[in-house]
Amino acid sequence: MRDKEKKWKIIKEDREKSSAISCSPLISKIASMLVNRGIDTIEKTEIFINGGIESLHNPFLFADMQKAVDKIRKVIDLDETILVYGDRDVDGVTAVNIIVNTIKFLGGNVQWYVPANEGYGIHRSILSKYATESIKILITVDCGISATKEIAYAKTLGMDVILTDHHEPPYEGIPSAEAIINPKICGSRYPFKDIAGCVVSLKIMQALMLTFDEEYNKEIILCHGIKNNRDYCGNCIYLKNDLEVKKTSFKSISEINKITEKAFKIYTNNINIKNILLKSNNLIKDKIIVLESNQVNDIEDFLKIYKIKKTNENQRMKDFFEKNLDLCALGTIADSMPLIDENRIIVKEGLKIIKNHPNAKPGLGLLIEDALTSKGVQNITAKTISWNITPVLNSSGRMSRGVLSAQLLMTKDTYQAKNLYTDILKLNEDRKWLQSENIECFRQLLRKQCDVENDKVLIVKASNLEHGVTGIIASQMVKTYSKPAFLFITDGKEAIGAARTIEDFDVVAALESVKDILIKYGGHCQAAGFVLKHSKIDEFTRRILEYVNKNLVKKNHSNTLIIESELKISDISLDLYKQIEMMEPFGIGNLRPVFCIRGVIPTEISIFGNHDEHLRFKISQKGSKNIQAVFWNKSKFARIIRSENSLDIAFNIDITCKNKILQLNVIDMKPTYQ
Repeated sequence: MRDKEKKWKIIKEDREKSSAISCSPLISKIASMLVNRGIDTIEKTEIFINGGIESLHNPFLFADMQKAVDKIRKVIDLDETILVYGDRDVDGVTAVNIIVNTIKFLGGNVQWYVPANEGYGIHRSILSKYATESIKILITVDCGISATKEIAYAKTLGMDVILTDHHEPPYEGIPSAEAIINPKICGSRYPFKDIAGCVVSLKIMQALMLTFDEEYNKEIILCHGIKNNRDYCGNCIYLKNDLEVKKTSFKSISEINKITEKAFKIYTNNINIKNILLKSNNLIKDKIIVLESNQVNDIEDFLKIYKIKKTNENQRMKDFFEKNLDLCALGTIADSMPLIDENRIIVKEGLKIIKNHPNAKPGLGLLIEDALTSKGVQNITAKTISWNITPVLNSSGRMSRGVLSAQLLMTKDTYQAKNLYTDILKLNEDRKWLQSENIECFRQLLRKQCDVENDKVLIVKASNLEHGVTGIIASQMVKTYSKPAFLFITDGKEAIGAARTIEDFDVVAALESVKDILIKYGGHCQAAGFVLKHSKIDEFTRRILEYVNKNLVKKNHSNTLIIESELKISDISLDLYKQIEMMEPFGIGNLRPVFCIRGVIPTEISIFGNHDEHLRFKISQKGSKNIQAVFWNKSKFARIIRSENSLDIAFNIDITCKNKILQLNVIDMKPTYQ
């Protein structure tokens, strides 16, 4: 009955943890699903469901952040020129937009560059072209962590380099730059590593914006105290740039006086403490702020209240996020970052901005309008961004015209946006044609050059094809064959390649093993690019095969379907659907929940779609109500379903766009007797 036999694995519920977080009826039906995702405390649940920008990690956790923003701020103040050098994919062009727009907003003199025919990464030839522009700072975005020689060259041209990237650092060491902002470098204190390049850009610009606050780089003290007999006792936290420097305790007002006398600002939870301090020193009245709240029980609670207050009252930072979180959502989704931790907050808040202000950026507004009309999208979600918007934006970069997508997102002129969008749509059609041509070529070469059944890795070389879609084709091969794929195109002098992989195998580490014969390489553990001389192709192929055979321990995940829980039809309700929707955005790291029902009876079976490709039917269970189910692109199973008296189905819960009734989107099914 099925295309490929799948093993259903139902997650065992942790009743104790589920009970601990299901205190609210608003999440009672999804508590076990949250626990399955590591959301196993009330605090984590609150952030997961309701967390906003106040829950984002502090940008000054990056080791070089203060050094970087102080340098940028100085250059802005002196009206010297900054060059932003990015990448040509969606992550890269959104990262460029965030930095360029923010520096312009602050009055800075900024130029920017997105690679064209020269390909990914920093190139000496481009740096040389800007050498006459009196560039004071080169800011790399979404690139540079492997560009040791190029960054050294930039310094010989008189450019100070601030390197912002999120790719894996090379094992032999990182470049010598004025500052490096990358969560993956050794010794980084940044608590979340899996952020896109656009988020790194957001962080450095957030920190730059904070340099204009009066509290920037000043000592702030939070003082939480309670009355103890006739005096006060409690705890203090010392902060600088909202990072905790140290904690201390006090047992009397006289101790508070000593603790706070040199502070730039003092925040306390108790107005009596403020009044007593003013009696001792009235000169400090302008720097004592009282934050009273019923939710403050200890110094940690007070710290949370302080951060929320600062976030809510800083209108300039609110405006900054309003202008940039939509771009960050695009880049994060496009770069397949896991939608957990702060990525979840960024995408959730970014999607809100896109929905509420779709025309704030005319170019993005055109993309949204097209998705909602010609492509029939009903709602803007992470999935619709991934399927309908990022491929269009990426097409210009794949066709060596990434500058167009950068301009589309940057322009404020509606007429210019329409012209740019027309050009990008044409490039997208060209990309589709190139993709179909190259796919067919690589398929033929795959059969000639590889044993697809027995080889652990697929290494395919082609000659004199156009570049731009090799990564897409490599991804398709990985999906089809569940094996790492290294594809490259050679012109007889150099070969430019793309590597994609399966879970549990690091392609950057594989490329590291042959770095001595590579001209350049870099990327993520799951996706990377590389360049080598044509004369080294055979050696590359032999050594990668040896490395994969030695290091790849294949685990067959592809035939396992993870199921949240087994339900009955009576469990499926609009309330359950609404609670599940609170877990949006769904994507890598936070997949839409899959359930199963056993022993359902299929009735009213029909096929539909422009090409009769979809299957619709209703199910019931031991006299229960009927509920509609759809098996997308599986109309061929209609005859088989009619022959079965009882089915087990695995599905997502959805709601129809037209009638707003519950519907099961079937993922897999099997006869009940199996």
